[in-house]
Amino acid sequence: MLDWLKEKLTKRLVQAAPEGRRIRVVEDVPSDRFVLLVALMVTFFAGLIGLEVVNMVVFRQWSETVFNGIMLIVGTIVGAVWGRSET
Repeated sequence: MLDWLKEKLTKRLVQAAPEGRRIRVVEDVPSDRFVLLVALMVTFFAGLIGLEVVNMVVFRQWSETVFNGIMLIVGTIVGAVWGRSET
């Protein structure tokens, strides 16, 4: 179900191969748990964006609480993806 996301999060490294081959492509596939975490965070992000839009349409004001939630989710996604790329 989340294969497209797993493919996007897969790191491909090109390395020199032993004799007889020119290069070797090594794929670092993320775990199912990591893919599920990222998918869940993206779902939360979309939900909070929708909540902010509804709040602005109905109450005609900006909600700092919802915006802080959006920033928390963005920070979590960026931290997870960046932290995975550093290891």
